[in-house]
Amino acid sequence: METLTEEAPPPPKAPSRVRRFSAPVLVAVVIFHLLFGGVAAVWVVSRYSAARKLTFNAGPKSPNPSERALEHRVQLQKKTQSTSAPPAVPRRVLTTGISKVTLPPMPEIKSPESAPRSMMSAGGTGNAFGPAGATSGGGGGGGGGTAINFFGIRDLSTSVVIMIDVSDSMFTRTGDADYPSKLVRQGKEQNFQVIRDEAIKLVESLTPQTHFGIVRWSGGAYSWKPELVNATEENKKAAVEHIQTEVDYKTARPKGGRAGGTRHDYALEEAFALKPETIYMLTDGNATASQSGGGLQPIPPQEIYKVAEEGQKQLPKKAKVHVIYYLNGKEKSDEVDMLRGLASRNTGKFQKVEAKGRKEK
Repeated sequence: METLTEEAPPPPKAPSRVRRFSAPVLVAVVIFHLLFGGVAAVWVVSRYSAARKLTFNAGPKSPNPSERALEHRVQLQKKTQSTSAPPAVPRRVLTTGISKVTLPPMPEIKSPESAPRSMMSAGGTGNAFGPAGATSGGGGGGGGGTAINFFGIRDLSTSVVIMIDVSDSMFTRTGDADYPSKLVRQGKEQNFQVIRDEAIKLVESLTPQTHFGIVRWSGGAYSWKPELVNATEENKKAAVEHIQTEVDYKTARPKGGRAGGTRHDYALEEAFALKPETIYMLTDGNATASQSGGGLQPIPPQEIYKVAEEGQKQLPKKAKVHVIYYLNGKEKSDEVDMLRGLASRNTGKFQKVEAKGRKEK
């Protein structure tokens, strides 16, 4: 019979040595590793960034817009010249035969008649007098309209009034008449004809779209028409006839019971009533008014200026008043001052013109 023996249990294993840390220690260790890793990363990046130098080489300086545009045009021109075909040369047709087309003969051009010598423009500079359309003269103008010229004062206008003094002195001082009533020369024989010729040239130069009028004055003021008319061929022909036959000695007597004299004020009233854009005023001196006891009394310049000022108020746009001082006698400073002042107050030009047959007495 077998004897059962009890086996002894195996000896226990020696426990492994595991170091256990507390939670605060673990947190500190983790933070340390994070800081270390961050510092190391920054150091590596900065080292490699410093080693790697970035350089930028700028291109040529950009030209300004005008230079770029010029260069672009040059390039286009070169390209066009290189690609375009040479221009075709037209064939010349030669013939030895006589042409069947004959040209009409050229019209004969007559030289202009003698005219008075212009002495001073608006700015005080001497100018040679010339016919309408010539390059001489005081110049001026603004805006649109027809080019006009009267005794060297040029302008552009859509409507114009020509004012002509026909007082006795305009004729007696040049020998066209003997004061008070004897007429020595008539019509085109008069030295006064130069004034008519200039007025006719102005009228004939107008286009149909332009409006115009004519005023003559002495003791009274008379308008050719009650309103401005279009510069049609028919109206211009009628105006030329009026200037040649009615703008003359003793054709502007006092009317309406008003005192006579040389009434610039009456004439300006007539001119402004026509509502023009431009006014040309030609006279040989100051305005005068007849006195009840006889004789003439000068009209003060301020009264003349006042008439023009009131006339301007009737217009939608201020009119220019150009003034021509027609020297047919001795020049007088008070006349110059008054007439120059009238022009300057009304945005116009002032001109002195020496009359044909002038007597400086």
